[in-house]
Amino acid sequence: MNIPSLFCAVSLIFVPASSGADSFSATLKKLPAESGKSSFVSNGIPLELKAADMQEKYIDPTRVTDVGKAQMQFYFPAGWRSRDKRPALCIFPGGGYALMAIDKEGAHIARWAAEHGMVGVVVKYRVSQENNAIGKFPGPLLDARQALRLTRKHAGKLGVDPGKIGVMGFSAGGHLAAMAATLWNKTLPEEADNPLRSVSARPDFAMLIYPVITMAPKDTHPGTRNKIIGSKPDPSLEELCSSERQVTPNTPPVFLVHAQDDGVASANSKFMEKACRDKAVPVTLRLYSKGGHGYGMEKRGNPTDRWPEDAEKWLSERKILPADASSRGTDNTAEVDSSGKREE
Repeated sequence: MNIPSLFCAVSLIFVPASSGADSFSATLKKLPAESGKSSFVSNGIPLELKAADMQEKYIDPTRVTDVGKAQMQFYFPAGWRSRDKRPALCIFPGGGYALMAIDKEGAHIARWAAEHGMVGVVVKYRVSQENNAIGKFPGPLLDARQALRLTRKHAGKLGVDPGKIGVMGFSAGGHLAAMAATLWNKTLPEEADNPLRSVSARPDFAMLIYPVITMAPKDTHPGTRNKIIGSKPDPSLEELCSSERQVTPNTPPVFLVHAQDDGVASANSKFMEKACRDKAVPVTLRLYSKGGHGYGMEKRGNPTDRWPEDAEKWLSERKILPADASSRGTDNTAEVDSSGKREE
């Protein structure tokens, strides 16, 4: 299948396995070209969602909440063909597990990925503003893992290299991406009947943008912590969801972005960088002097404006981007790699 436009967005919704055959296995079909979108249903993960009757709603055109069913939207680059073997980037927007900045930290990022020859995958995972269990652990992690499994299982139809499927997350979405990278081989009882459980959920690389990492009260983001594990979690759950404590030598390479004036303490990224170094996991931390939080890829006249170019450089150096992708990253901020050497 050829897609001549810059990108085409294709949506998929996770529904229970009992719903019937996996229609995602069918050849992808587009709606009329002017729409650029098409929806597909997969047998997905067999979860009994208590929010089945929850009505997803948009706070405004850029933010969504009360998501009871996980969804994926695929963005394909110009010249894409199903026989390609392109890298894929599963993207988790932020919003404190209460909502998602689905545009600035979702669609915009997927378009950037497509422009750089990747298949961008926006993952709309379970979140809720209400005081319920929808956004609590392990719900969002189950959605993240299933998104990785589905992308890998159907790599041959998506034009994706199954060995180059990464995650990128922002703020709370960065926490989710970090959990996906560190807990990918964690056995979760909720997945016991998942027909895709034998498909690897390990991301091949992780890009964490102004992420929440730790659940330790001193350095975490309180709202995010409360949503994902509650205000008085069991200590074992707090440790499990503190990604810096879950890094192993099998954690994939990590790229981190943070500003020193971020309201989510930059200690989060520093903790993750140190944990990766200690376990000999390749890691790069781009720590900028100014930029705040929640900027996505917006240009605001701050040092953080450079992070997309630095991310592109990192992807190129790791030979993740297609060979014809350019590398325009800058070198005028501190960078930490897995050797522990800091370059100015």
